[in-house]
Amino acid sequence: MTNKAYIRSTGMYVPENVVTNHELPQELNTNDEWIRQRTGVQERRYAAPGVRTSDLAHKAVKNLLSKGDVAAEEIDCIIFATLSPDFFFPGAGVFLQEKLGWADRHIPCYDIRQQCSGFIYGLQMAQSFVESGMYRNVLLIGAEIHSNLLDFSQRGRAVTVLFGDGAAAVVVSPATDEKSQILSTAVHADGSGALNGIHMKLYDVGKRPCIDYDINDHEVNADFFPDMPASRNLFTNAVRRMTEVCQNSLKKLALTVDDVDWVVPHQANIRINKSMAEHLGIPGEKVLYNIHKYANTTAATIPLLLAEYTENETIRRGDLLLIPAFGSGFVWGTAVVRY
Repeated sequence: MTNKAYIRSTGMYVPENVVTNHELPQELNTNDEWIRQRTGVQERRYAAPGVRTSDLAHKAVKNLLSKGDVAAEEIDCIIFATLSPDFFFPGAGVFLQEKLGWADRHIPCYDIRQQCSGFIYGLQMAQSFVESGMYRNVLLIGAEIHSNLLDFSQRGRAVTVLFGDGAAAVVVSPATDEKSQILSTAVHADGSGALNGIHMKLYDVGKRPCIDYDINDHEVNADFFPDMPASRNLFTNAVRRMTEVCQNSLKKLALTVDDVDWVVPHQANIRINKSMAEHLGIPGEKVLYNIHKYANTTAATIPLLLAEYTENETIRRGDLLLIPAFGSGFVWGTAVVRY
């Protein structure tokens, strides 16, 4: 068998603090019915004060290692996907490496920022690393802490209701048979959508000083919080791009939607995923969700789905998974995986 890669193991962690739609601050001027109808979100998890993204990732990796499918000493590369790193720099990967007690092993740490498509981009990297023989066991993490970055005034309502905190991890290793392997990955980008979809300037390196923040002036501090222009641009692009990349990937493998056992999509919005499935002609019962429990955890949504649905044995070895994602930038892609 030619050198192929597969997803060897999964792990996840979400904070204990559950925040329902009813518990969101009144200042958002919203309600449970409005949020459910437009997003599918019923609740989300918020990390405790002082907890950072690498802390969530650490617990997700510990959960993965506790399953015994892979030993810590086997891992020879770390890829960390997040838009909410612990600090501006260095990246979260080195903090995770140190917390795992692996610093003296000098394992390389890659930090990538492709927002909601971060896991797919990272999976393609991990697949390439393993299939080229550069590394044998790549630890890929998607983790986010959004709750400390959100605007809880009415101005931030459209964004704040969508997001939650969480982390999940997978290990990508050389495939031992044809039953389990990553069949394809495809990723794309369109920079014209960089500021037309959800984005967060936080600072502008073209300004001096780069951050000019005044909590009492809504115009001055607007760049401090995530912003999502009021248009259907993001929704339309997400449905179209994910549908296209899924169709193209299946066609290249001589597969059809009938061959797909499960769609494991990024959890941005339940309406986006339902519309995508409809365009693809995939029955709704084949599309997996947990957005109602965890909201949008960006780079963590797909590995959270993988970890949760393998743990409850919905996803089984040999199942064909179609894994699409779309994120701000715009960046999008899909993976076709024989789990």
